[in-house]
Amino acid sequence: MFYGKRKFPFWAKLAGLALLVVAGFLTGYLGYTLYRELTAPPPEMPASPGPVPLPEPSLQFQEPPGVHTPVPAPEPPLPPALPGRAKSDQLWLHVVKGTYRMYLYRGRNVERTFDVAVGANGGQKQRVGDSRTPTGDFTVQQIQRSSSWTYDFGDGNGPIPGAYGPWFIRLKTPGWSGIGIHGTHDPHSIGTMITQGCIRMRNHELEELKKTVFVGMKVVISE
Repeated sequence: MFYGKRKFPFWAKLAGLALLVVAGFLTGYLGYTLYRELTAPPPEMPASPGPVPLPEPSLQFQEPPGVHTPVPAPEPPLPPALPGRAKSDQLWLHVVKGTYRMYLYRGRNVERTFDVAVGANGGQKQRVGDSRTPTGDFTVQQIQRSSSWTYDFGDGNGPIPGAYGPWFIRLKTPGWSGIGIHGTHDPHSIGTMITQGCIRMRNHELEELKKTVFVGMKVVISE
């Protein structure tokens, strides 16, 4: 039986040719893409951050909560400039009203410092009863035992025994009388302006001072 050669239409040939071209293109494209992926270098990893620098420890001392550095006590005021010349072995007193202190000098050297109280009003004494301590150069006139003396301060409490302490060192203050250095029944008043013109001391310190005081001793009182 004879079979004849089958003929395909022209459009079928064109379609087959187009399919071959498309297949070849896809094969080449896919091969090229696969080749690029296989030969491409690996992607770069993001740079890792370096070590974070720690803050340097402070050299300044940090106090724990609730703890405070104690504040040093203020230094006592220096004695004032000498009001005049003094012999090297001469004992004398200098009362400074503004700092409520009395200095016992030997010549130009301070041997002892005492806290005192002075007149209730400041400035130079002007009249009797003005509660001012006079300023100037004076001397010790008399040393009297005053432990039995009383004084009425006019506060309604009547005469107060021991108001002058154990001793009254009377000063020779021209123009004024009754001015002296004495003790007190009220030690809390020391360091204030409270007296009627005298210089007031603590009783136990007055006892110490009395051992060195003598009639004619120089006493300087300044502002």
